[in-house]
Amino acid sequence: MKKYIHIYLSLSLCVILNFNSYTLLAANRGKNVPKRNDSVFNVLEYGARGDGSSYDTKAFQAAWTATCKANGGVMVVPSGHTFLLQPIIFNGDKCQPNVAVQVDGIIVASTNKLDWKKNTGQWILFTKYKNGITISGNGGVFDGHGQTWWNPKADHERLVAPHAMTISNCNNVTITGIRIQNSPRMHIYIEESQEVKVFNVTVSSPGNSSNTDGIHLSRSQHVDIHNSTLACGDDCISIQAGCSDIKVYNVNCGPGHGYSIGGLGYRGSRALVSDIMIYDSNVQDSMTGVRIKTWEGGSGSVHNVTFSSITMTDVKTPITIDQHYGGARGGMAEASAVSITGITYQNITGTYTRTSVSLLCSEYKPCNNLTMAGIHLMPSKDKKQGRGGGPYCSHAYGEVLTETLPSLHNCLQPILK
Repeated sequence: MKKYIHIYLSLSLCVILNFNSYTLLAANRGKNVPKRNDSVFNVLEYGARGDGSSYDTKAFQAAWTATCKANGGVMVVPSGHTFLLQPIIFNGDKCQPNVAVQVDGIIVASTNKLDWKKNTGQWILFTKYKNGITISGNGGVFDGHGQTWWNPKADHERLVAPHAMTISNCNNVTITGIRIQNSPRMHIYIEESQEVKVFNVTVSSPGNSSNTDGIHLSRSQHVDIHNSTLACGDDCISIQAGCSDIKVYNVNCGPGHGYSIGGLGYRGSRALVSDIMIYDSNVQDSMTGVRIKTWEGGSGSVHNVTFSSITMTDVKTPITIDQHYGGARGGMAEASAVSITGITYQNITGTYTRTSVSLLCSEYKPCNNLTMAGIHLMPSKDKKQGRGGGPYCSHAYGEVLTETLPSLHNCLQPILK
């Protein structure tokens, strides 16, 4: 009898344990099982083929529409594929906050000129993101196929050469981990935007590709550009009217036209640029190193600019100010000019191939309060580069705080009071 009682109790305990186990599994069903991330949207799932020959523009647009609806949504462009895109606009005025684009594959621009008939100068346009957007990548490439645009004899029926990537009217933008190459015009064009960070970005185009600025800034504030390599056919970084609080550091520039402010004051326009810092960077095989250029007849000002700890290697003219950019109209300088004051050059070193320092300022609006310290520029040892010279100063006023090479004591005149 005791034997049967023992068996009965054992069976009862097993039933109870199994019941509790099933109850526990039911209660936790799915908790430890990976779920599909509802905030990630892969362009392949929206019809993109990624074969490099089929248009994927509509699929990208559909994937982005879905991404915008998710707070923190991410549109993924996967590796192992090449996606062909016509001009496309990613509009963020109805997007949830903190959306992102993750580019791990290759995106190429159409070379069919019919696709650019309605283009207004952009290939990939991000606009109206007021709540933040991140454009990042892990080996991702944007290829603008600019070779078909750079040839001045190319038949484009007066089509506007597009910028590769445009950021327009946005706040809180991050661009990182991508490569932009062979842009028809500017590689990254940033306008009317604030709180922009660009880092770990590579720009690559031949030195003879016309008007292919690496990063072009217009009417933008609080921009931070660092740890990037920019090689192009024009300014590595171009800073235009309406820009302030711009920091550039740990950037490698060349070939190209160096780091430029301007040209400002075109056709009598008013330009204001202030609080610019470019430091701890390099320039090589470039037309200019650090440059400020303004058109005659303009107005406004450039002030509080610092160029510091920049190494030049075989740069034609490392330090340049040109208030006669484009040449005097009618052979005579105009009485109006953009004012240039409070410019500091510190620890600018390296080699030049044409002119060490060229400060060609306006007799009507002389450059004033220029500061020079730690300037050490030698002619290039590469005889093929030509013969160096300078310095040249005209209507330039400031002070030299240390001994410089070449000597600038007799080049700058005492500060105007």
